[in-house]
Amino acid sequence: FATSTKSNVHPMPQETLQAICQAVSIPVVAIGGIAKENMGQLSGTGISGVALVSAVFGAEDIARECRLLREQSEKIVKGE
Repeated sequence: FATSTKSNVHPMPQETLQAICQAVSIPVVAIGGIAKENMGQLSGTGISGVALVSAVFGAEDIARECRLLREQSEKIVKGE
């Protein structure tokens, strides 16, 4: 996804991310512009996790937001 923390990158199509996950035997972690509003779009890609920056540090209640984001990411990794 587009992100304000990196200026020289382009969003990766979901199909490309899925192909990478299928092609490698190491865990793949998605990073870049991920927030609770778009994290669901990663479901079914095969990722092992997500890396979040702005979604965490931009929250008013960081501890609460981390709990919510963790729950959401665990569901995505499980393919729910």
